[in-house]
Amino acid sequence: MHTTLAAPSARRRLSAGGAAGLVIVAVIGMVFVIHDALPYFRLTEAQLGRYRPHRPWLVVHITAGIMALLSGPVQLWLGLTDRNVRAHRRLGIVYLGSVGASSVAGYYLAFHTTFGFAFGAGLAGLATAWIVTTALAFAAIRRHLYEQHKDWMIRSYVVTTAFVTFRLWFALLGVIGLGTRAERGTVMAWSCWAVPLLVTEAVLQGRKILAGRD
Repeated sequence: MHTTLAAPSARRRLSAGGAAGLVIVAVIGMVFVIHDALPYFRLTEAQLGRYRPHRPWLVVHITAGIMALLSGPVQLWLGLTDRNVRAHRRLGIVYLGSVGASSVAGYYLAFHTTFGFAFGAGLAGLATAWIVTTALAFAAIRRHLYEQHKDWMIRSYVVTTAFVTFRLWFALLGVIGLGTRAERGTVMAWSCWAVPLLVTEAVLQGRKILAGRD
């Protein structure tokens, strides 16, 4: 039996920490797009190397991923503060489509990677987590389960930021000299989404436990 929650009737205010967190995430996302994502569109055929045969899929994956990454903070702000429902819905459609397109391309790239089975499996796991969290957020809002929708959208966007997490942690592991480049890539293919998702789940459920809610 499902409980339908009442629709939000008034705007909410984000805490200073929550607002600052969204701003920081948005800034980091923009820096990542400029520094790491956009350069892929300027690579020559020779520079693409092993990605050359899969360039169309790579372009779809990156383009849709950028759209999800940059629209996410705005979407979360609108949803968590219950502002401008119409804009929130329209942007939600953009986010949903972006996740779907980037995930499908991500599956293709994972199944055609030349970096080994473990690396490809990690990327396929990332695409699966992305689709599942986003689909459940959509299913929740279709059933008017607003709080569940917000929680699943938070999880979905945490998976979206796995692109950024991968780059940051991969570079950090290189700086401290842990593992070979291939080993670091394989570890990050899994941990870039699984670890943040675990931490997010602990925070979401921990807050409910401390508040005495289901």
